Formats: sequence, C-alpha cells, structure tokens
Amino acid sequence: MEGSLESELDSELGYEPYDVKNKATDNSRNGHSKKTLRTSMGKVDIEVPRDRNGEFEPKILPKNQTSISQDMENKIISMYAKGMSTSDIEDHIRDIYGLEISDTTVSRITDKVLPAAKEWQQRPLESIYFLQMTAFSRCCIWL
Repeated sequence: MEGSLESELDSELGYEPYDVKNKATDNSRNGHSKKTLRTSMGKVDIEVPRDRNGEFEPKILPKNQTSISQDMENKIISMYAKGMSTSDIEDHIRDIYGLEISDTTVSRITDKVLPAAKEWQQRPLESIYFLQMTAFSRCCIWL
C-alpha cells in the first residue's frame, strides 16, 4: 500500500524522489503521515506520503478511508497459501489489477494469518486418516 501511494505521488508531482532535475512544479514532497488501516486480520500501520501544497488526493487509499478491501486481502492470502512469494504476489496484483502494493504490505497481511495456518498444518491427524491411507496403500500394492 505504501509503495502504491508513493507511486501515485510520483505521478502527481511529475518526478521521482531526489530527481529534482526533472521537477517542473513548485510543489514537492513533505514527509509522511501515519495512518492505521483496519483489515480483516487486524490493524496495520502505514505511512502516507504528503505534498507541501496539500493537493495530493490518493486514489488507491482515499483520504479518510481507514480500511482496505477484504476481498483484496483474501486474494493475497489465497496466493500466499498456494506458495507464491510476496514479491510474486506484488507483481501479480500489479499486472492484473494495476495496483502498486509493496511486498512489505503483502508480508504484513500474510503474517497475520501465518500462525493459524502453521498450527493447522502441524495438527495431529486423527487415526481414521492413517487407517484409510494404510488400506489404500495395501489395495494399490495388490493391483
């Protein structure tokens, strides 16, 4: 999210950070302000870039919006569960949805569900699963 906000500001100002040679505006960057986003996994703190003239109106995360789409979070979690790396997820979302989100944001979202996922993966299987696999294995050996 932070990366996409930075990209939006770059686009609005017409130059990238520290590229004052290509600066064609009297407006410039003016640090960041903190914002807490509510997500389905809990709260996430981000830094929103500011401009000196106060004209920056982000489209990805408009002013006064304090939550991100649960649908997008679910897509990120699903891709992560399927084994995609955070940078792959970042690339995929940029390619498909045209949104710039950083791999740090992807990590923050997936970190919230990782403990529950690991607990589920490491749970002991009930004996019925073992017995069914054993019977299946014996059946397949005789075939």
